[in-house]
Amino acid sequence: MCVTGMHRSGTSVAARALQLLGVSLGAANGLMAPGPDNPAGYWENRDIKELNDELLARLGGAWDQPPVLDWGWEQDASLDPLRSRVSDVLDDAFGVPRSGPGVIGWKDPRLSLLLPFWRTVTPIATTVVMVRDPAEVAASLRARNGIQAPQAATLWLRYLFAATANDPGHLLVRDRDFFVDLPGTLAAVAAHLGLPPPGPDTAAAARQHLDPSLRHHVAATADTVDDNPLVALAAAVWNRGSVDLDAVPGIFAEAIRCGWLRPPIDGELLARARAQVVDLRDRIRRRRRREIAAQAATPSLPEPHVEPSPLSSCDGSSQPEDGDA
Repeated sequence: MCVTGMHRSGTSVAARALQLLGVSLGAANGLMAPGPDNPAGYWENRDIKELNDELLARLGGAWDQPPVLDWGWEQDASLDPLRSRVSDVLDDAFGVPRSGPGVIGWKDPRLSLLLPFWRTVTPIATTVVMVRDPAEVAASLRARNGIQAPQAATLWLRYLFAATANDPGHLLVRDRDFFVDLPGTLAAVAAHLGLPPPGPDTAAAARQHLDPSLRHHVAATADTVDDNPLVALAAAVWNRGSVDLDAVPGIFAEAIRCGWLRPPIDGELLARARAQVVDLRDRIRRRRRREIAAQAATPSLPEPHVEPSPLSSCDGSSQPEDGDA
């Protein structure tokens, strides 16, 4: 199984909870170390994350500028070298053979987009899709990455619609459910994965991992840009936590999932760069005209007489020295 969902949406909390429920996340030395933006740990395999970054780059994008991915993209033969590496990465993380009792899983928000590719290599039974208030995600991304609200809203929509469409049998979990109803959320996840119901000890261990103070950006304090249509669209889908995917008509939902609907950031950057090039070209032209005008206003002087060089031919052209090409 896999944990998917938009970045900054509680995927790390979910992965740790799954581990406490008995899901193997692989060798401990393969998990990413905690970082300043996630001091409680990512619970994410380093090699899987790096392979997904490489895959996105091969497809012409990155986690924060995902490429267009139409249906069937995962079958492209050019991705075969990465396909063989998936098996190696999973063997290193979980050992060989990977079949046996219990559940193994890995977490990476990028899997929201890339799950079809991974399913061409290994059977993935189901996913847990994490979702968080888009205003909180936007505030977190702005603080960590400098990403502005329209781009954050578009990423939130893209990851959510891709994650849910790529696995129709997913379980959708709101990140705040772990804080509001931890026992009930753990029980729902365990039932979805066919695991035994969690006991009091599991809930207690999970509660120790949850630190409400780490939720720096909650809806009450997250800034929003209500007049931006992309932000408004994400808010409509979030629907105050009820998550209404049907708020977006099917054809537009498909455009979001594939990546055809994007904020105008790329076009704006290109337009700005083009404007700078045009301005620079015009300034160079004006300077040339001034130089030409200045030269025309200056009296011309007779050219000095220059004796022919011994290396010059009779017609005045230079002959190459030995060794010159």
